[in-house]
Amino acid sequence: MRPISALQAEARADAALGSRRDVYVCAAAGFTTLLDSAVLSIGVPAIRSSLDAGTSEVQWILASYSLAFGLALVPAGRLGDVIGRRRLFLTGLSLFSVMGLVGAFAGEPWMIVAARLGQGIGAGTVSSQVLGIITDRYSGRERAKALGVYSTAGGLAGLCGPLLGGVVLGVAAPDLGWRLLLLLNVPFAVATLIAAVFVLRKDQARRSGASIDILGLLALGVATLLLLLPMVSSFGAAFSVASVLGSAAVLVAFWFWEKRFAAGGGTPVLLPALVRSRGYTLGTMVATFWFGAILALQAVLSLYLIEGLGYPALQAALIMVGSSILMAVTSAFGWRVVLALGRTAVIGAVVLELFVVAGYVGTINFLPREHTVPAFVVLAILSGIASGFVDAPNRGMTLEYAPAGANGVAAGFLQLSQRLSATISLAAVSGIYLGVLAADGANFGGAVALGLGVCALMLLCSLACAVADGRRRRS
Repeated sequence: MRPISALQAEARADAALGSRRDVYVCAAAGFTTLLDSAVLSIGVPAIRSSLDAGTSEVQWILASYSLAFGLALVPAGRLGDVIGRRRLFLTGLSLFSVMGLVGAFAGEPWMIVAARLGQGIGAGTVSSQVLGIITDRYSGRERAKALGVYSTAGGLAGLCGPLLGGVVLGVAAPDLGWRLLLLLNVPFAVATLIAAVFVLRKDQARRSGASIDILGLLALGVATLLLLLPMVSSFGAAFSVASVLGSAAVLVAFWFWEKRFAAGGGTPVLLPALVRSRGYTLGTMVATFWFGAILALQAVLSLYLIEGLGYPALQAALIMVGSSILMAVTSAFGWRVVLALGRTAVIGAVVLELFVVAGYVGTINFLPREHTVPAFVVLAILSGIASGFVDAPNRGMTLEYAPAGANGVAAGFLQLSQRLSATISLAAVSGIYLGVLAADGANFGGAVALGLGVCALMLLCSLACAVADGRRRRS
């Protein structure tokens, strides 16, 4: 008979192996869903030419994924809290895969829009479960490590997406190239789905006693939709104002309903403990301003490299690829530094990014053109290092304050704030950049300076929130 100590050691080893497998499946899901957003933009010209898509159809093709992704996050997170995460993870990934096939075989622009909406719902469902699984099953050092692996996967997706997309479009016929581009994530999704079926552990506890606030979820979804629609469509100023005012009205009604639902003994979507937690709210604001600033920064720089300097899309991606590489590398070990230094490491990384923004503006406006690419490569590397010390570490410190049994909705609100920030900042900053060029087509330096100035202001807001949270933690 085997000694008890040997059996215990074997049980601990099996548990550790299962734990690592959970993290790898979550990372694979993150890679798959983020790869999708990284490859589509460079395929839009081919889609437009092949299907004769109009301007509004192109806008919806670009925006539909993020719109549906944002709408799905909080409802899926709350449902995961109540009915379990594994089944929602599998459902979301299945929907994501099927909609990828629908988009690739589309014969009309509206079919791609419909497919992108379906994929966004699937991706939002999966993403909220991924962070919920990590927050449910890990704590302390292990949670920080798992979030580091997840962010590394995101960095690799940002690296592989534009490069793979550029190669596919370069070697395939125009009508076939964009279809292969939309199929690019399907093999990854199917492989992750199969791995999840056999590897991802079942939820440890059932949550049958928890209630689902159906009306609250619907109200939050409508408010989010009304807020996002003006930013992803071209319905005019009157519609935009009406839509934003409608969103505000629904949010007020949502707030009063949540108080009433909680008073009646139910569990609301907007948990009071979540709202009252300064650690959670400050961490969410750090992520909100950071995420929007970084995406808008990358969009403006890509436009400048392609339109201002005349580089092909693949070459522009290669110039900026250092950011994704260093983010992936830094995320793999950055959590160790942040565990030791806490908010100080995040504050230092945001300050570094502010210097990077100043470097881009200075390079474009004052350096000779032959020095632009080497400077961009160095600055992209520094930006990737900063991202590795902000993204996953801040997410881990923020989700520490999620109330028991609400990790999914906490992760959903955190990601929703980032999606809203990304949508608003991308529309605003790119609009500022293009507006300056519309007035003076040769003023690329002024356009970049004004656009990146807005990004710098957002980074300063992120820095202020990080400093405030650092003081709160020390006290």
